[in-house]
Amino acid sequence: MRGPGSERPVTLIRSIAAFLALIFAGAASAQEFSPDGPWVHPRLVSDRQAVAPGETFHIALHQDIAPGWHTYWLNPGDSGEPTRLDLTLPEGWTAGEMTWPAPGAYSLGPLTNYGYSDAVTLPVQVTVPEDAAPGPVEIPAYGSWLVCEDICVPEDGEFLLTLEVGESRRDADGAALISAAFEAAPEAPGALQAGLERGPDSLVLTLAGDVLAGGSDGVRALSFFPFNGSIIDHAAEQRVALGEGEARLDLRPGRLTRQSVNEAYGGVIRFDMRQDGAWRTRAIEIEAAPGESVNDLAPAAAAPAASSPPRDSASGGAAGQANGAGFSFWQAAVFALVGGLILNLMPCVFPVLSMKALTLVEKRGIERSEGRLLGLIFAAGVIVTFLALGAVFLAVRAAGGDAAWGMQLQSPGVVAGLALLMFLIGLNFLGAFEIGTSLQSVGSGVRDSGRRGAFLTGVLAVFVAAPCIAPFMAGALAYALTQPPHVALAVFGFLGAGLALPFVIVAFYPGLLSFLPRPGAWMVRLRQVLAFPMFGAGIWLVWVLAAQTGPNGVLWALIMLLAAGFAAWAFTLRGALARVTALAGAVLTAGALYFTAVQPAVTAAPAASDAVWADWSPEAVEEARAEGRAVFVDFTAAWCVTCQVNKLGALSERAVVSRFNEENVALFRADFTNRDRRIADTLAQHGAAGVPLYLMYPDNGGEPDVLPPLLTGSIVIRAVERAISRQTD
Repeated sequence: MRGPGSERPVTLIRSIAAFLALIFAGAASAQEFSPDGPWVHPRLVSDRQAVAPGETFHIALHQDIAPGWHTYWLNPGDSGEPTRLDLTLPEGWTAGEMTWPAPGAYSLGPLTNYGYSDAVTLPVQVTVPEDAAPGPVEIPAYGSWLVCEDICVPEDGEFLLTLEVGESRRDADGAALISAAFEAAPEAPGALQAGLERGPDSLVLTLAGDVLAGGSDGVRALSFFPFNGSIIDHAAEQRVALGEGEARLDLRPGRLTRQSVNEAYGGVIRFDMRQDGAWRTRAIEIEAAPGESVNDLAPAAAAPAASSPPRDSASGGAAGQANGAGFSFWQAAVFALVGGLILNLMPCVFPVLSMKALTLVEKRGIERSEGRLLGLIFAAGVIVTFLALGAVFLAVRAAGGDAAWGMQLQSPGVVAGLALLMFLIGLNFLGAFEIGTSLQSVGSGVRDSGRRGAFLTGVLAVFVAAPCIAPFMAGALAYALTQPPHVALAVFGFLGAGLALPFVIVAFYPGLLSFLPRPGAWMVRLRQVLAFPMFGAGIWLVWVLAAQTGPNGVLWALIMLLAAGFAAWAFTLRGALARVTALAGAVLTAGALYFTAVQPAVTAAPAASDAVWADWSPEAVEEARAEGRAVFVDFTAAWCVTCQVNKLGALSERAVVSRFNEENVALFRADFTNRDRRIADTLAQHGAAGVPLYLMYPDNGGEPDVLPPLLTGSIVIRAVERAISRQTD
């Protein structure tokens, strides 16, 4: 690599090396590539035919790439995989990191990728031990890469390099390729100062250094290639302002920089500079100081929007609701409040809210002040839990994790624990066992003053509400993701207030329950009836486990429930032996819960009814769009109740299925049941806080419509009509 700030005058030897590299590259481009592939002709080269003990040399993977195709840099951009090379070295030999020449940018529909076309050489430094025995040495190697045009093809190769250990001897052909690769590699940090800070509307990268002398007269085509794939939106325009010895780039923030810049990020600045009357390309590695600016340049033009790219206006209110574009805080607060209210009607919350309803019925006879206090305590439990989940959600996103609303249900341990809780509450409602303060301390809180039970019922209601995203709620969550933490948490607080509001109203106005008969045996029957929604919720959660962990996870979950039932029964018995038996059952329950939690994730095979749905990937979507087809993508999860309601409802309606078939719509399903980085990134790109997300891509290119989280058949059919009709607009 180049030394910091050095201009590296071109010597005669390097000129000859570069000339030879061009000859070899030209020969490579003239190679015959079969119409059926492979699209990369690889070879393993070295700058030495023989190496001396203690010597450091280089081995490189050289790729000749078919015209129109490209392979990938260490940060591939929006999609792709970097090239990998594994060397099997003799004992005592050591290898360093791969050196990456500066990349180019390649657009594929709405995606932008970083990589190489025509040809590239990727060197790895290797050091021979001082005590290496003389004689021939074989070095096996395995390389793998992804090569893309309109489609992407994974390729690989096995190689064998034979060297002689003895007197060092140069390999002219390999040395020419490797020398050219180092010429194309970025200079080491030092030639440019850099600062990265979050501006009001963009991510601002500022640069300063003598290499930018001359401003716009001496520098052109300046662009930033980050090492980390989550710093910027790769496909967004990079707006560049140039001054004397300085530059400013306004970028669209990525997932790690939406809120602020809290750590140093590195990358490569690539530009053309005028030297001796001619333009030459130069690349310099930088490390940008967080939250700092190294110059005072104004932006070149209006900075790009900080939110996700604008959606087609034909999608009407659905898009705005999905990405929160154009919201004020108070609009988002109203959306959050209304979304929380509607959440009370969603199926995922019903089992827990039935516990609260039972409490209201059983507490009708208490003093009015106590009833109001219980209502407020329930609201406190709801709001505090919404704030806590929101804080975790925002913290994980700020740290670069794959955060999405409902992410706790991606953990088999959490799902199994909730299933166990629902099962025990159901047994308790049936009267199978009673505990001093009882399990209703996590439910209705009938035995004690009810205050702890009221708070914990609020906690549980929010925790199991995560699989549902109600209308209006999606827009509020999307708005929260673009705001500072204190504003985002306020929105989460309004969601909690909406969920708790009906119960607070009833607590303050108990006369609303005057239509109910006087307390009596019917209340016992009601309590028993409400056990069955608990069992139903437990069954659904075990079904989610089946999608996450397969049959082994379900087996351990059923053992857990069996042991819990045994422990609950033993708890009703008297005597020391009964206590020991109950304790043994509790230990078995905890052990089975642990083994459920540690089961590896599985990828479920699509059901027969899903035969028309293909597995989602960005490449598959682009391939379908290249064929001129409209594309519908369903981002879903087994733990997402709203997703399942839409799947069994609107997306299964005969009229919808027929319209999909008539218009030859390509259908893709992205399963977020288990963690998936690419799905998380795509959700963030479209401003979605979690699943469900429904995208309808038009058949002639352009941005997709974002459909609302609760679908009807007419909503889907109208989206298909818009996608098809655009080709004649």
